[in-house]
Parts: sequence; structure tokens; C-alpha cells
Amino acid sequence: VTFCVGRCRVSVGVPFLAAVALLLTLDQSGTVAAGLVCAAFHEAAHLAVMKFTGQMPREIRFTAFGIDIVRPGENRSYGRDALVSLAGPLANLAAFGLCCCFCGDTNPYPAANLLLFALNILPIAPLDGGEALYSLLCLKMSQEKAEKIVSVISFCVLFPLATAGLFVLLRSKWNFTLLFAACYLMALLLLKKEH
Repeated sequence: VTFCVGRCRVSVGVPFLAAVALLLTLDQSGTVAAGLVCAAFHEAAHLAVMKFTGQMPREIRFTAFGIDIVRPGENRSYGRDALVSLAGPLANLAAFGLCCCFCGDTNPYPAANLLLFALNILPIAPLDGGEALYSLLCLKMSQEKAEKIVSVISFCVLFPLATAGLFVLLRSKWNFTLLFAACYLMALLLLKKEH
């Protein structure tokens, strides 16, 4: 499904809808629904800061692997790009604080917000933290040098994350989530380097 909102093209893929439907169907605890609400809040924060800084997206893609916001090429600055990248994780951190104050112990929203913050703030190239780091480094050096530094830092963060994921898998005999996430991020980083 593709449509336009103003000048922004929005495309929602069938794999995205299928993945959401499957997760919501399998989830009995309401955790997936909470995660989706927190993820929508995260993306809304990115869009709000983009609107505030006058750089609305060219395109928003809903894919099986997440939501891609394609920023405009004109009138961009590295400072604004860093601010936009950090808006989502910081919104989740603020929401976590508010949820801790007003939600009960069994409510899934605090954990979902904290998890989204912790994952997205990591200085790994495909994530918001890596994008913000790249933008901040570009303020002081060339794009090529900044990209190399972010790639090295990304691998230095992913290696212990994958090791911890393997340790968790071996100890639990079934929990492969952290290992899968680390391998997925490593694959994204390697694919990005090839293009």
C-alpha cells in the first residue's frame, strides 16, 4: 500500500503487516502491543523533531525489518541530523521515566520503552545512536573518516553483544534473542559497507 501525506510518500509493505499480525496473534500478554505503541512513539519523536527543524521526510517505509524514514537531501546539517537521530531514543527514555512514576509493576510499557532506548542508543551504524555518532563526527572530520570510525565502533560493540548472546543461549538452552539481534545488526552493517 502506497500513499502520500503532503510531499511525503508512505509505503506499507505486506511483510510488515503480516509480521505485526503474527506477533499480535501469538502474544497473549500484551507485551507486543506495548512494544508497538512504544515504537510508534519513538518514530513520532523523530518526525516531530524533523518537523520542528524544517526537514520533513521524503519517504516513510514500513518493512518487515522496521520503519525507515528517508530524510530530505537538501537543507540538512549534521547537527540537526544528530538531533533527529537522538529524538526517538530520548523520547523512549522520558516515557520510561513517566511510566515508572505512573504505571504499575506488571505494566509492560516501562520495560518496552527502556528496551527501545537501550537498543537504539547503541553506537551501531544502522541504529539511531550510530547515526547520531556519525553526524557528530562529521562536524569535525570528513564523511569517509567518520564512517570508518563508526564502523569500527559498531563492530567493537557488536562483538561483545554477540558473545553475551551466545552465553545467554548456552545457559538458557532456548533464549536466542540477543544473539539473533547482534547477528542481524552485524549483517546490516556488512550489507551497508558493500553498498
